[in-house]
Amino acid sequence: MFSTFFVNTCILVTFLYITGLISQRYKIRLHTLNRKVHWIGGTLFGCYGIVLMYYSIPVGFNTIADLRHLAIVAPATYIGGPAALMATLLMCLGRLLLFGVTEQAIVGAFFTMIVGLGCAWLAHLSWSRLSKLVIMNIFALGVIFCSLTINLNNNMYVVLHVYPLYFAISMAGGFLLYVIAESINTSNELLLRLEYTSYTDHLTNLSNRRQLEFSLEEQLPRARQRHEHLSVLVLDIDRFKEVNDTYGHAAGDAVLRQLGQILIEKCRSNDIVTRSGGEEFTVLLPNCAFRQALRIANQVLSGVNQHEFVLADGLILKVTVSIGMTTFPGTGGDISGAALLEQADKALYEAKNAGRNRICSYEV
Repeated sequence: MFSTFFVNTCILVTFLYITGLISQRYKIRLHTLNRKVHWIGGTLFGCYGIVLMYYSIPVGFNTIADLRHLAIVAPATYIGGPAALMATLLMCLGRLLLFGVTEQAIVGAFFTMIVGLGCAWLAHLSWSRLSKLVIMNIFALGVIFCSLTINLNNNMYVVLHVYPLYFAISMAGGFLLYVIAESINTSNELLLRLEYTSYTDHLTNLSNRRQLEFSLEEQLPRARQRHEHLSVLVLDIDRFKEVNDTYGHAAGDAVLRQLGQILIEKCRSNDIVTRSGGEEFTVLLPNCAFRQALRIANQVLSGVNQHEFVLADGLILKVTVSIGMTTFPGTGGDISGAALLEQADKALYEAKNAGRNRICSYEV
């Protein structure tokens, strides 16, 4: 009996590890779960519970004991009520299909559904994850005790012979589940945070140069394949060094942050806004022809001219930007991403040399 429960625990731990890898691959975070994650997670844990039934121990005629209830407790604790209900439904169907539609199987499926409904309700409580997991586990074990008693026709000798060990191993398995799940969640959170910081500018929270290069490598082949336009804007704050020298670097940082917000507001939601270095910003405009890109550039230029940049001490500054732009295709054939950025840079230098606070486009 002990060896079977030990196998159950090992299987559940393995499934938890697989689920952790899946959540890491698709960047799933506990505080940003959507309905799709609930259904997929519930389906996975429902399948895990069905597998656990294959490694159960017989207790009396057509009555089995295993740790399948932990496959309901886990999604209820870490995903939510809908996931727990989905897992429960699959496990009830599996119980009937695997062991036939007998009286014992129906009783087992019925009490499994009670466990699922109870855990789904408990999942909505604002307790810590450990508290919810322990309470759900104890609740499920209480329901299972009733199920065993009914299926064994009140043969308390057999129930009491099996149940104490079953209870102890289930509680130990629940704590082990919590430790492993928390470890997986913590490592996934750290990995996501590292990925975020590696591709994000710390000052403006925009994309950084590395993310710009990655996005360009992704967007340019897509534009070629779909025969779409890809436009690039490169912006530079005019006389930014004077701002730093006169008001200090904290003032310069405030200007950079506010300019980043202006770019987000004036560009489209699918545009990729980047602080590419110093006072220079780059915007990738997917599926954006020249005229539309010029309209967006004018919106940015006008937005900056109208904006009052407020410093920490309440002082208000007015700054301007120069913008260089280019559009693929139409600027020299099948070029690379680096060459496209170089074209936008040349247009920016032309805008600077022409008097600043203006837009210049690259011409072949």
